[in-house]
Amino acid sequence: MEKGTPSPPSVISSLLKKVKDKELREFIEAYALENNHFQTEFLLRFADRLKATGKEKFLLLIRQVMEQLQHDAKVTDATIIRTMADQLHSLLQKAEDQLAIKNYLDPFHLAVALIEEVHPILTRLDDPDALLKGCIIRSFSILDNIVTTDAGPDLKELIFESAMQEAVRADYRLTGLEEQWFDILMDAAASEHRQLQLLDLLNQLIHETGSHHKGGISERYEEYFLRKKITLLDSMGRAEEARKVVEENLRIRAFRRQLIEESMTKEDFATAKELIKASKLSDQQKGRLYISSEWDELLLKIAVAEDDIRSIRQTGLRLFYDRFNITFYQQVKSTYDAEKWMKEVEKIIATLKAETHYGLKGIRLLAALFIEEKYWTRLLQLMQKNASLEFVEDYYDLLKEKFPAELVEIYREALRRYAEHNMGSEHYNYVVKTIRKIQSLHTGNEVAKALTTEFKVKYSQRRNMVKALNKLVF
Repeated sequence: MEKGTPSPPSVISSLLKKVKDKELREFIEAYALENNHFQTEFLLRFADRLKATGKEKFLLLIRQVMEQLQHDAKVTDATIIRTMADQLHSLLQKAEDQLAIKNYLDPFHLAVALIEEVHPILTRLDDPDALLKGCIIRSFSILDNIVTTDAGPDLKELIFESAMQEAVRADYRLTGLEEQWFDILMDAAASEHRQLQLLDLLNQLIHETGSHHKGGISERYEEYFLRKKITLLDSMGRAEEARKVVEENLRIRAFRRQLIEESMTKEDFATAKELIKASKLSDQQKGRLYISSEWDELLLKIAVAEDDIRSIRQTGLRLFYDRFNITFYQQVKSTYDAEKWMKEVEKIIATLKAETHYGLKGIRLLAALFIEEKYWTRLLQLMQKNASLEFVEDYYDLLKEKFPAELVEIYREALRRYAEHNMGSEHYNYVVKTIRKIQSLHTGNEVAKALTTEFKVKYSQRRNMVKALNKLVF
């Protein structure tokens, strides 16, 4: 900008002094009709001057913000969504500022209007970042804030009644927001009358979800409503009834587990084992064949508490094979003397190798077993048969002092395969790092030098690889 030339803001300021009010209004009206973003920003800036009041004022503002969405079946422009979300968050921030000074009415109207206007759009909106959903959740937070403060009872009653109506709408389940209404209901149900109303609603929903019980999402909702009922009954001082809800709904696995753990705490192991047996049978009937180990873990705890050696061995091994966790192996091992354990170990190794699904997890489990038993030669042999760089690296520190020459050869073959199948600076630097590791091993310097020469010749077209290899010094 040349010296003496006024800056744009000062030019505008100068012009505004000369433009007549009528001309300025006409320009703003015309520009707002052509520019939706300006129109929205203008309305947000001067919202307090609108003639509309209460909820209608905020519906007008929100509809202006959302206008672009109303005409599209699907919006994919992330920039548009982000802009609209920012504008809505600006309104929400003003509402939260009002809450801070105990002005509750406008925040209430805004929150209700925003949920009412924006939520239906979420069911058809491509909003991968959940930006608009975040605005709705913030609106729910405002409503929940109001019912837990010293706002007037009439306003709290209005929120409670609205929540009672909205909570049962199916479209809230589509967006995963139905629980927001129930959180408000639980907080708003401060009187016995409200609590009884909410209890009736929960009973109705429990009946509806239970009568259409087919597992999956229906079971999840049934459990959710049952838990809300239990919490509500506890808050009403009806703990015995809350307990009865759990006992009458043992088809819900979380409730079964709760009773099992309570029985275990009381050392009523007979009851706990009967409940576990029923739970495993229920899972099998529902096709949940891979969840039984959850119950087996509880059985193992009971076996340990009862010092039931036979059950510790049977259940512990079952968990070891199922969970690929060496901790269960160690528990089983603790029940044998050294002589008998030597024979048992070989049986376990044979079982692992014979497993039809014996794959990478099985190999890792076998390696963990060899480490536990300090079978270093067998661990080395396992590495030789499965010489991937990742596998070798995991056990390098355990074997480098015991088998340096063998490790050099394992590294040589593993690194050749790695170099052949991986390209890029990150991989080339890893190759160099591994060659340095080979070089540090006894007898490894010559192999490291030979590998470097081999790679420079074989991959001479990979300039970045050659450049990385040139950093090596022998």
